[in-house]
Amino acid sequence: MKKLFYLLLALPLVFAACEPEPAPEKVDPTYAPELSLTSEATMEFAAEGGEGVITYTAKMVEVTRVTVEPEVEATCAADWVTDLTVAENITFTVLANEADARETKVVVTYGDKSFEVAVKQAAKQNDEPEPENGVKFEASYLQGYYYGDEYAPGVGNYYVYLSDLGLDGEGYASAGGTYYRLDLYGPLFEGDGEVSLPVGTYTFDANDTMVEWTIGNYYSAYIAFDENGQCTTGETGLPYTAATLVVTESGVTLTATIDGVEHTVTYEGKGEFVDYTAEAGPAEFTANYAYAVYYGDQYSEGTADNFFFFLSDLGLDSDGYEVANGQYFRFDIYSEIVDATNGITLPDGTYTLDGNDTCAPGTFGYYYSLYYAVDEYAYDYSAAYYITSGTLTKAGNKITAEVTAGGNTYNIEYEGDITIFDGRDPEDNPDTPVDPEDPENPTPGEGYSTLTGDVELNIENASYALEYYGDYFSGDTDNWMLYIYEDTVTMDGAFIMLDILCDPYADNIAGTYVADDGDYTYSQYTYFPGYVDGDDMYGVWYTEMVEGVDITALAPITDGEIKIERTDSGYTITFDCVDDAGYKITGTIVANPMDYSAMALSAQPAKKSVVKRVNYDKVKIEAKSNAKNIALSIR
Repeated sequence: MKKLFYLLLALPLVFAACEPEPAPEKVDPTYAPELSLTSEATMEFAAEGGEGVITYTAKMVEVTRVTVEPEVEATCAADWVTDLTVAENITFTVLANEADARETKVVVTYGDKSFEVAVKQAAKQNDEPEPENGVKFEASYLQGYYYGDEYAPGVGNYYVYLSDLGLDGEGYASAGGTYYRLDLYGPLFEGDGEVSLPVGTYTFDANDTMVEWTIGNYYSAYIAFDENGQCTTGETGLPYTAATLVVTESGVTLTATIDGVEHTVTYEGKGEFVDYTAEAGPAEFTANYAYAVYYGDQYSEGTADNFFFFLSDLGLDSDGYEVANGQYFRFDIYSEIVDATNGITLPDGTYTLDGNDTCAPGTFGYYYSLYYAVDEYAYDYSAAYYITSGTLTKAGNKITAEVTAGGNTYNIEYEGDITIFDGRDPEDNPDTPVDPEDPENPTPGEGYSTLTGDVELNIENASYALEYYGDYFSGDTDNWMLYIYEDTVTMDGAFIMLDILCDPYADNIAGTYVADDGDYTYSQYTYFPGYVDGDDMYGVWYTEMVEGVDITALAPITDGEIKIERTDSGYTITFDCVDDAGYKITGTIVANPMDYSAMALSAQPAKKSVVKRVNYDKVKIEAKSNAKNIALSIR
């Protein structure tokens, strides 16, 4: 056939010899692209997405024009079609669809040839139940706490529980109870009588902007307890993903989406509120004690010196603790750099509240400045409010201040000596003695450990108790105290205390924890190494005891890794740690929730103090209200 083709081509040359026209130019055979779709022209995908394959043929066919063989190309304008790859077949990925149905096209080209493939994807199915298939709950109690504009200037904060069994007189939940907690922001209460919720509609605010008519995200949750007092909704409760609260003159209706289910909660009446703004204290305040912790230029290097300054009616006890029924005004003051070589003195002058915490000389910062009062047991705060405006003036041994806190204005006076503690790091303090054998490491000190060797833990049936302190140190962490008992009946054996920081959005405390680096960064999944302040132990400690009274071994855990794993009934805690004497504390403890009925009363864990000593680290004396953590535990 090929020979015949060449002969046919030669015929015109033969005939041309007989014709007067010039001979045509010889043209060699060439090739052109041809493209065909061999799979379906329309491809449909579910909302979950998936993988697509387009099959085709592409070849060069013989023609009489000159061309260069092209590449097969595939394009798609939609960003939800990804990983578009051309090989023997054309493959691509369709991403999951979170919205309405959608479609696009994949265009395949080969030279001047092309075809299109339609790609269609279904809409996401709404798996949330219809309201009539959700939870209906009729609350018997509406109990709340009114904080005025403590958290948002000019906006009232109403911290509310809707429940069937209510809270007791000390704010504890009841076994078997169900609680819907709401962190509400609305107009300031302006009535003369008992506080009640302003009438209106409050909507869920995932960003916690604390503007009027919103439901805050972080502190709002659904919490339930079984008949034994165990929380069935996780240690922090179940969060809302959407919520609306309608308040009328006759009652409230909450509609909230929780774990994909819609809850409708109703309550008739106005409820009961504790008005914390009414506990602010007298307008005229005469201080009998003035003291401060001096940090040098630790927080504003080379620019300002920091004085953590207190004015109080009752001062501190002999161990450095706040006193029962005492009232305290705290100021985070920044002064000009002082010469501390001949004694530390707060410079005279007027210091003004700085809401931006710039640490500039002549100011006191907002974040650490507040008024607080200690309860009658010196156990907790009876009131705590940020200072939202004001000034403090020092002239010699006389102090005057006018500040606003909790919606009240205070005129404060003090005259007398001012006690100043040196809170600088040892290396920044020229008066700190040094170890002559190691001058680079001042005051190395001796360890508190009484161990005489390594400890290997292998405990299969321990008990634990948890205490929740919310964002006690940082808004990015949740603070928990975990107490582990080897035997809660005889109170013999190991007792371990853990002070840990975890993810505030986690539904339990599981995670791997490492020791804080000593800079108090308050990072998630860290623990505080054990330390002693006065007569008290803080942080993480290992002890061995007899009958819950006699301590036979004692060791602060100062470094290493603590892994906490969730089980069906409790936690497995694995230690790979060392104490301050270098002894290893390793092994595993399997622990279940505490059975308080079987536990010796004398051995119940003491509630973590929220009143910190002034002679330790600055943040350790940060006052913080625990009111927003109630109803997360059963007494």
